Amino acid sequence: MLPLLLISTLPAFTLLLVAPASKPGKLARELGLLALLLARELLRHSAAAAAGRRERGVARMSPAKAKPAAAAAAALAAPEDTPAAAGLPLLDLPELALDRVLEELSPASLAAMACVCAALRDRCPSDALWERHLRRKWGRVLGAAARKEWEAELAARGTRAGPERPGRRRSWVDSLACAWPFSWIGCRWLKSDAAPALAPATVAAEPAPAPAPTAPAADTVAAWYRALECGEFWFPAQVYNREDGHVGFVLSCYDAHLRYDRRTDTFTARYPPHGRKPAKEEDGVQWSRIRAPPVSTPPHDLHVSDCLEELRPGDHFEIQWRKNKDFPYGWWYGVVGHQESCNANEHLCRCHEEDMIVLEFQHYAPGSRWRQTTVGRKDHREKGDETDGFYGGIRKLQSKEEITTWRRFWPVDVLN
Repeated sequence: MLPLLLISTLPAFTLLLVAPASKPGKLARELGLLALLLARELLRHSAAAAAGRRERGVARMSPAKAKPAAAAAAALAAPEDTPAAAGLPLLDLPELALDRVLEELSPASLAAMACVCAALRDRCPSDALWERHLRRKWGRVLGAAARKEWEAELAARGTRAGPERPGRRRSWVDSLACAWPFSWIGCRWLKSDAAPALAPATVAAEPAPAPAPTAPAADTVAAWYRALECGEFWFPAQVYNREDGHVGFVLSCYDAHLRYDRRTDTFTARYPPHGRKPAKEEDGVQWSRIRAPPVSTPPHDLHVSDCLEELRPGDHFEIQWRKNKDFPYGWWYGVVGHQESCNANEHLCRCHEEDMIVLEFQHYAPGSRWRQTTVGRKDHREKGDETDGFYGGIRKLQSKEEITTWRRFWPVDVLN
């Protein structure tokens, strides 16, 4: 049995030695899980073979000794045939303890754990487990609009789906999908025929001769996580400094649809068309340049400004701006300034009582036509023209985190 055990685990430990050292902890956990599964199966088969040899030896004994020996052999073999012994010790834990163990697993380990047995296959795709992973990795860039589009995508796919196809026979690819860790086979994880583009990474089937299971329902959080991770779902978000390096978009944030690329850990952004200009795509967008939309206002609609009465000099804000009325709005960062007649003394300043608000964009040089503009405090709507563009709704920045994020994109040189 020892040579067989070494043969079954040697490839896993060989991969551990030659694998890149970028994420050794994660790789070691996955290889360890694979080795334990192989060792467990080998031990079970070895125990069954030993029980069979023992029974054959009993049959060759004398009739006087055969009965007690046969009873002893049956007692030894019984645990292998009982469901309690065949089950995993993990499943003997209380419900709360088992849930706590599963909560500590990474997405890759949780997907691999779903392949261990039928009980874990039903438990591991739980929304409660995957919601934590979704918030941890994607929560900062996913907003309510992304969830609505995902639900609309599911509804559209459900409408287009035809009658259910008969279940296909399980092939070696199914077995490989359950034996190999999620992070290695990635987006090639086997999908069911009934939901070709939405099957989650937790597709799992037991090595037992039971019929192959269908993929978890596409409306689960696990399915959404997999669609995001594998770049199968374009989600709405906003990108700071679009077309990174373009001086015309410094300290702005524009709506886009994004798709994740696991190989580079970056995104592809697809911006809506600007008038007659076609939609543009930008590759290599970093996580730090993406945010969930803070308001639900569509990019072509005017945001209702509800903060004008409270704006004072020194307050940080975002304001909608677009070059002409055929273009979508972008959000631009600025600071409330003082009136020309004010000496900027905080004890004598009365700018907050004026009907006009001075908006400054201090990354532009003094004297630049983009440096400053004014809006009405009481009746502000969209203002501007085809030369200087159109200024729309205003949103006051309430948190230091938002202000710090904007300041990270401050240009090295002052713009003209």
